[in-house]
Amino acid sequence: MRHVEERLWKVARVLYGPEPAQVEHWVEDQRECLYTGRAVELVTGLKALQLTLSARAKRDAGKRDALSDLIGYLDKRLSMMAYKDLIEGDMVIASGIVEGAARYVVGERLDCSGMRWIPERAEALLHLRCIELNGDWERFFAWGYHRWLDQMQAGQRVLIRSNQAEPLPTGASFEATDCQGLEPSQRAKAA
Repeated sequence: MRHVEERLWKVARVLYGPEPAQVEHWVEDQRECLYTGRAVELVTGLKALQLTLSARAKRDAGKRDALSDLIGYLDKRLSMMAYKDLIEGDMVIASGIVEGAARYVVGERLDCSGMRWIPERAEALLHLRCIELNGDWERFFAWGYHRWLDQMQAGQRVLIRSNQAEPLPTGASFEATDCQGLEPSQRAKAA
């Protein structure tokens, strides 16, 4: 969201120059469209504004370019701009929290001095890190342990280490593992 606002301010300054009251008023109008679920209306208005500018006049070249960049940026992201719904659902609309979480999950484990990762192994390690950070490590370990037990009981070789990535558990397979050690009457209660 803040990226969009930064772009709105940039365009407003190009459009209205040294008029801070006009700049602020224009940005507030555009922000209102964004926050009230009218992003398509915002883009349509920007396109209409762009048409009012002279196509040949040098005085409007900077304005045309700034509006063009903003329209291109917004057009590609209209499906992501359901800010009204997100706000009503008490969801975060700023990207800083997501960026901070990614830095915490990824950076803390993979971005240390001297580390080099191939994508497949880095992805596998990130899956494990997310499982741990979500508090599902015990369930994940139980899931893997039960899979090994099932393979051994079926007379299959159990490879603990392999060059092939194993699929990670889904919510359904986790729940199946949670119920495996229970008696039939207890399974119904757990489900």
